[in-house]
Amino acid sequence: MRAWCCFLLWLCVAAVHADEPPPAPPIQVRVHQEPAGTLMQGETTRIVVDMLTPDFFTDAPVLPELHVDGAYLSLSDETPGHLVETVDGQSWSGVSRTYLITPLMSGPMEIPSFEITAHIGAARTPVAVQTPPLALQVQALSLPAGVTEALIASSVKITQTVTPQDGGLHVGDTVTRRIEISAEGAPAMMLPPTVFAPVSGLTLYAASPVTRDAVDNHGGFVGGSRVDTASYVIDHRGRYSLPPVTVRWMDSRTREWRESTVPAVHFHAWWGSTNKPRFALPQRGFMPRLIEWLSSDAGIGVLLLAVLAWLAWRFRDTCQQLWQRWKAWRHRRRHAEAAAFRAITRQRHAASAKVLAEVVDAWVRRAADDGAPTSVAGWATRYGEASLLAQWNALQDALYGKGTSAWSASALTDALGSARHQWKHSRSRWRRRPELPPLNPAS
Repeated sequence: MRAWCCFLLWLCVAAVHADEPPPAPPIQVRVHQEPAGTLMQGETTRIVVDMLTPDFFTDAPVLPELHVDGAYLSLSDETPGHLVETVDGQSWSGVSRTYLITPLMSGPMEIPSFEITAHIGAARTPVAVQTPPLALQVQALSLPAGVTEALIASSVKITQTVTPQDGGLHVGDTVTRRIEISAEGAPAMMLPPTVFAPVSGLTLYAASPVTRDAVDNHGGFVGGSRVDTASYVIDHRGRYSLPPVTVRWMDSRTREWRESTVPAVHFHAWWGSTNKPRFALPQRGFMPRLIEWLSSDAGIGVLLLAVLAWLAWRFRDTCQQLWQRWKAWRHRRRHAEAAAFRAITRQRHAASAKVLAEVVDAWVRRAADDGAPTSVAGWATRYGEASLLAQWNALQDALYGKGTSAWSASALTDALGSARHQWKHSRSRWRRRPELPPLNPAS
């Protein structure tokens, strides 16, 4: 009887324990910033979540997409890292996942607690665990003049590709410009878009950007890249220039602002290529090919040269007369009195008495053809320039005498200029006609 009672009691206890769920396997969760320290506004850093258990994970833990006001926060695609630690003499294993956070506001910031679910060991139901909150400190960033968006990275590289590269562009062709910005330590979502400026004579077509984050061989986050592409369709013939592209960014290691630039793009477009006529023709006979060639740049150039040659032959007598007149005008200009006197002014600081005397003598002979005095002494006598005569005699003494008198090229030039001014003034007065006719003209 007693045996039956013990058996019934054991059945009751077994039934009670069968209704209770098995105890959940232990799990530990840690959340920390890597690297630790104060963040700069606009700087990207890692938030690492470590999950450990003395058992084993049968599936990858499920982490939610988080939202934090004033920051970009995204779950990275890095390959989960495997952890092995000893806790109270027992071996614990686990995995790590990484969030990338870029604060947009300064001051204290907190990542709230969130739930992680995981399948551990032989348990059929997933285990849910809450992470501890994480406090961050963000330092304010002052932007320099002309910078509206902050990009903080350890390095930034800009490359550009322009196609076609062989030149020979014509109206209707397309020039494609591809700008790629690669930043180490900054995600692709933080890279600034490339602004393609419109250019007169070109039609702009911008393509959708392509962004991606890069990881290293161990699955660690490296940086991001952004590719912007624009196509320019040539509407008119001419020379074009696409402006350079510059990105201002802060070096996360030195906290200094830097610039990365790609140069401007220059190209020239002609009217039309020989295989792209401006006039569409239904057939391809001799005349269509001839018209096609005449409508090209080479054909138009040949026609223009032919027209110029015909005009030159048609008006050859007139052209010859104009040519002779131009030659005579050029001769008069080269041998004019003003040209001879300019040669004197160029010798204002001359050190050679012989060169200066030859230039002055050539001018006197040329001015004499226009009615001026035939010698420097005559210039001094007629226009009362005593300094002119003294300087000329000193120059002659330096050439043919003992050279005891001092002469000055600048003084002689000034004296000749004063005498020439009086001569010009007297000529203009002599040529001036009376404003009124004589009152009693002779009959």
